[in-house]
Amino acid sequence: MSFEKAHQAFVDGHLASRGGERKGRLERGHGYAEKLFLQNVWWPLFGSFEHLHPEYEVYDWNRKSQFLDFAFLPALGRLGLECDGFQSHVKDMDRQSFSYS
Repeated sequence: MSFEKAHQAFVDGHLASRGGERKGRLERGHGYAEKLFLQNVWWPLFGSFEHLHPEYEVYDWNRKSQFLDFAFLPALGRLGLECDGFQSHVKDMDRQSFSYS
C-alpha cells in the first residue's frame, strides 16, 4: 500500500472512532508538519501506522488535558511524540508564560 492510501486510511479510521473534542482536535491538529513527519520519518522506518495514535489526549500532573501529536502504544511500552516546536503551540506568548510552573 502506498503512503498516501495508508495515511488516509489511518486518519479516517481515527476520525471514525472519535467524537467531541478528540475528533475536533484531530481534524484541526493533524496538518502539514504531522503528515511530513509520518511520510519522511515514520513510514520509512516502520512501513505501518500500527499502534500509532494521532492527536492523543493525555492529562498532565494537574489533570489538565493536553494533546500529543502522536502516541505510539505497543504492548510493551509507550512513547509520546511531538513533531513541531514552541511556535506552533502558542501564539503571542513568551516562554515564561508558556511554562507550566
